[in-house]
Amino acid sequence: MRSVAIVLLAVVLTAPATIGLADVDLVTIPTREGVQLTIYNSEDITMVREHRLLTVKPGINRIQFTWANTLIDPTSIDFRILDQVDKVDLVDTTFPSGRNDALQWNIRSKLAGKVPVEIRYFTSGITWKADYVGIANEDETELRLTGYVRVFNNSGELYDNAQTRLVVGTINLVEKIADLATRPAPGLGYRGLDESGRAELRKHFADGVVKSETAAGDPFADMPVELGQASAPKKVVKEGLSEYFLFAIEGREDIEDKKPKRLVAMEVTEVPLECIYKLTDREDGDFFTKYYRFKNEKLKDEQGNDKDLSAMENLGLSPLPDGMVRLYSEYANKDLAYVGGTSTKYVPIGDRVEVNVGRDSDITIVRRLKDQKIANVVSRQYKRRIDDEFVMYYDLVDYDETFYYEEEIVSGKPVDLKVELERRFDANVVLWSEDAPPADWTSDEPGAYVDLHQIAGRKERVDQNHVKYFLELKPGEKRLVTYSVTYKRRKVQPELNQDRRRERL
Repeated sequence: MRSVAIVLLAVVLTAPATIGLADVDLVTIPTREGVQLTIYNSEDITMVREHRLLTVKPGINRIQFTWANTLIDPTSIDFRILDQVDKVDLVDTTFPSGRNDALQWNIRSKLAGKVPVEIRYFTSGITWKADYVGIANEDETELRLTGYVRVFNNSGELYDNAQTRLVVGTINLVEKIADLATRPAPGLGYRGLDESGRAELRKHFADGVVKSETAAGDPFADMPVELGQASAPKKVVKEGLSEYFLFAIEGREDIEDKKPKRLVAMEVTEVPLECIYKLTDREDGDFFTKYYRFKNEKLKDEQGNDKDLSAMENLGLSPLPDGMVRLYSEYANKDLAYVGGTSTKYVPIGDRVEVNVGRDSDITIVRRLKDQKIANVVSRQYKRRIDDEFVMYYDLVDYDETFYYEEEIVSGKPVDLKVELERRFDANVVLWSEDAPPADWTSDEPGAYVDLHQIAGRKERVDQNHVKYFLELKPGEKRLVTYSVTYKRRKVQPELNQDRRRERL
């Protein structure tokens, strides 16, 4: 049930300078020609732009706008005449006595006919959520990716024939729109206020628009809503607004109250897909997990140039909003099998999405400890007399302990593959990854000094306890990898000789 209503009345005046109530006739109840919703998800506010064709008569025409049972912010409502501005003029705005869910605009017209107008306001209760469905081809080299946006309307109002736009990013408002919507209307009409009161009332009307334009760079300036626009194939316009991005889903849909609406945001074919096989000590550390990986980058042609595609059919034009990614694999007979899913957090341009496909038993690994030694032992000894007997004590014992590992990785895959192996070490890691050791390799500071420089390929320190190395394996290849880690143990026992008294040994 629609709660927002506009009633237009014509007022015939005996004195042009005075607005009276004599001879008031109901002229029309104009319907919307179009609506534009710009949804700021992070603060649960939506900018609504309604376009209507008002049928006016010469004289004063009164429009009553009501918003009962909705979450519209009355302080943000703004009325604009779009055409015939030299013949049609907004005289003033008043609030009906005793009501906090309505206002009236008085319009003076020199003509009879239809005039396009725009009404803007903020409302809450409209949110959206993104999700993605990807279908991998049979040889797992390309992905057909479809992005969806599900709009949830709990604002109390039906928005028919609506164009939907989404702002990706975070804005911070001093006041929540849901709180503003519950405030009572001012007790005096616009004409009954002094200059400062009028300025304050105008400020309240403009607040919502100003907050949005300050944060997002006026997303409404270059994207007018066309009256009576016909339904068109869904496309997406993506525009950068400083650190925010605006998704405009072309075409129009009815956004009904309490009925989620699913819209197609993008349909991208031939997205390059990689299969990555990972092993990590964060899990059991003895098996590989398969991942599908694709990047938020523009599609390339065979010469490596960006393809000339619309925003609807391309990646890399904007970040991908938060959402759930579900991937499927396509068999030769076109049947689909679900392979995995993951929840993403705002994928920037050029960043990647990885989806866990599950454990893969075609790649095996065996890790062996080949040798172990202790060196550079430093111990301070002293004897202490206890009950007529000398007892040997130690304090501040230092030593280096080195472990030598061999890892045997065997690929049972019929294709080339990439693997990533992550290992954990129980101390602050110092990594030797290139031909020359790092500057702090000979330091006497405690830590895990990990020597991976003899392994071909890329190596990296992940955090203070983890390192990772990368391999590329041919079909059926067996690879032996050797490396070592030296733990420099320092002050492994407390200093017992607190008074520094010693006896000769």
